[in-house]
Amino acid sequence: MKYVITFASVHFVMKAERVLKENGIEVRLIPTPRKISSDCGMTIEVKKEDLDTIKELLKNREYRLENIHELPS
Repeated sequence: MKYVITFASVHFVMKAERVLKENGIEVRLIPTPRKISSDCGMTIEVKKEDLDTIKELLKNREYRLENIHELPS
């Protein structure tokens, strides 16, 4: 199962991508799916099994994480 993480701006997407990759998390930048409302046009796609680690890595940082959405298979 894949998930996308939305952020307030591309700036925060890029910062979060860097931190996640530095910590061994596999990420992929993709355009924000149409079904998901976001002010930012880019999202980070991640695997379900990495969600807990991702939340921990980003919780005390100012990345303006908006939401985590499940993508249909």
